[in-house]
Amino acid sequence: MFKGDIQATRSTAGNTGTALIAQPVRLKGIIVSSDGGGAGLLELTTTSNAGDTLFIADVTSGDIVNFSFPDDGILFPKVIFCKTKTNVTAYTLLTDKYSGPNLTGSNG
Repeated sequence: MFKGDIQATRSTAGNTGTALIAQPVRLKGIIVSSDGGGAGLLELTTTSNAGDTLFIADVTSGDIVNFSFPDDGILFPKVIFCKTKTNVTAYTLLTDKYSGPNLTGSNG
């Protein structure tokens, strides 16, 4: 079995119009921290803030969600944007190492 490197990218960004990760990548896991101000929501899209939604996380107020995706994770074929961040303090994206060689739109 092949094991690849994982890249951790922490962010507090919401809908800023700037890509969190500006290249094709597979999301392997995510950690989302509530700010305690009510039910939290984090929505990630590809291509832009108005692009296709590929992941939505609901977070209970005051909780932390740590989730690992099965198999190959979720492919973001262009970039990762945060479309919605409500009652979330921060989040960490666990992805394929995106600084490595041979990453493409299909990412293997």
